Amino acid sequence: MIAFTLTACAASAPAVTPSPTVAPTPVITPDPHLTDPATADDVARAMGSTGLPLSFTNAIGGDASLPFIKRINGALDNWPLVVTQYKDGATLRAAIKWDPTKPPADGNAPYVFVGLNILISFGPTSGKPVAPDPARQAEAQSLAAALDPLLWPLEQRSITPILTRSAPTATPIPSTAPKATPKPKATPKPKVTPKP
Repeated sequence: MIAFTLTACAASAPAVTPSPTVAPTPVITPDPHLTDPATADDVARAMGSTGLPLSFTNAIGGDASLPFIKRINGALDNWPLVVTQYKDGATLRAAIKWDPTKPPADGNAPYVFVGLNILISFGPTSGKPVAPDPARQAEAQSLAAALDPLLWPLEQRSITPILTRSAPTATPIPSTAPKATPKPKATPKPKVTPKP
């Protein structure tokens, strides 16, 4: 009987239970998108955290006679940069007669971006805007990349367009209804003249 018990114990190995695998905790990425009305301070602060060579020199507060609330003046790599906050998006668009399909007019910066109630101009504002050199174009692209997540959808008036994430547009859905086939036009019958 002892041999039997030893054989039975030797024949059965203890069951190995795998240890439970712990799933990694998901990381929640905060949404950087601002809401209308955004503040010029929030935009300037967010832009400052991007690593772009920015410097802000002063700010001007609007008054009841002006359509804007605050304007922050600065520079991006020694090129003028202005962040202007309006009461809301509708006030901004009405005050500057915003039309993103038109190129910058005389006296405008070569790059002007609008998102929510914020207007950002980048570049000199004297004379007719001219196409900047490739280095300035790259800076404008970096600026747009920093602004896009904050103020999306970001519209622009630029001498040289900057790639941004565009607002979704409605795509027409094709109809599954059969198309009506047009009826063939009746051909006029030849006129027969009676014989005399």
